Amino acid sequence: MRASTAIVPTLARRFLLSRSSDGFLSFIAWVSVVGVALGVLALVVVTSTINGFEGELTRVISGTNGDVILYTRGEPVQDPALAEKKIREIAPSVQAITPTYTTELMVSGSTGVAGAVLEGVDLASIGKVTVIPDRVTSGRMPDRAGEVVVGSALAQKIGVNVGSDLRLIIPFTEESEAASSAPKAVKEHVVGIVHMGLYEYDSQFIYAPISEVQNIVREPGKVTTFKIKLNPGADTRLVSDRLADYFGYPFRAKDWMQMNRNIFYAIRLEKAVITIILAAIVIVAAFNVVSTLMMMIHDKTKEIAILKAMGFRPGQGFRLFCLIGLGMGIVGTIFGVALGLGIDWILRETRLIQLPADIYYISFLPVVVRWREIGMIAVAAIVISFVATLFPAYKVSRRAPLEGIRHE
Repeated sequence: MRASTAIVPTLARRFLLSRSSDGFLSFIAWVSVVGVALGVLALVVVTSTINGFEGELTRVISGTNGDVILYTRGEPVQDPALAEKKIREIAPSVQAITPTYTTELMVSGSTGVAGAVLEGVDLASIGKVTVIPDRVTSGRMPDRAGEVVVGSALAQKIGVNVGSDLRLIIPFTEESEAASSAPKAVKEHVVGIVHMGLYEYDSQFIYAPISEVQNIVREPGKVTTFKIKLNPGADTRLVSDRLADYFGYPFRAKDWMQMNRNIFYAIRLEKAVITIILAAIVIVAAFNVVSTLMMMIHDKTKEIAILKAMGFRPGQGFRLFCLIGLGMGIVGTIFGVALGLGIDWILRETRLIQLPADIYYISFLPVVVRWREIGMIAVAAIVISFVATLFPAYKVSRRAPLEGIRHE
């Protein structure tokens, strides 16, 4: 019994590595293996880069705005402390809250003028909710009136750096409306450059102490936004829905996913479509496995017939060619996964591929390997390869011994 069981793997190895026909059959078998490997490699690399792109967006968005953001579309909040107390009562999973005052304006530097978003931040709590203080690449956070930190792309656009001065041009304030139609201009000193890693933020945002912004817009003690950080594992969507229901109009609450919902939906759709397209490579390689097995059956007709005449059962013949095809699929999958992970490592460590940040939001091609997806890709490739072997294996198991030696 053991001998009859062991003969199938032995024959599979002999048939697959046969040097008959000048090794042409072995060459075709290795072509099939390479086809499976290329399909798996493409799937591993592409899914990892899409995961990286999604992960980088998530990191920057949550790192800039927290897990949930509550803001008003009407008048600023006059009692931020009371609002924070209500937020904590509604959402016990809140870890930290930081109030901000946000307004849109124009900013002018030595070489240009651009639209910008001025955000007043509470220096005591901003680091507990966001990573903005950690992303200051040059200089420091502003800690007194007249100081600002500028996004890296915006600083480059208007020609300012640490130590430079810029002018904030506020189109409408109570003071400007009362005096004349001229906008209000405020001179500020740049003490830091912040690089969040997302062009949308780096090209628009200017950060200043919240008291400074409140004084500029003549809204002392008021805020427009609450950025909220939740405990790990908390349901951000549930918290945002509860806050929106409680506070009502003119307040709105969004979690990090809703802030850029269209981008994330587009990424997931692209991932699904690209995965389907690249899976076709594996399916094509599976057809190569079928053709390889059919050629092997034709090439080994005499040997198969002799084996059957010596008592080789149809079930053993079926298992023999299933094992050959499965072996090609497994070897191809192992090579594909190994090469794909190698390419992922190179891309992650070297940031070899640079992207135009104004088009792709980020400046490099990020990579995130999710082992669950790698496992699914490997299993799918092996299953497809195995399914491809069923027809040739069934065909050879039904062939009579005399068919193989009739013309010999």
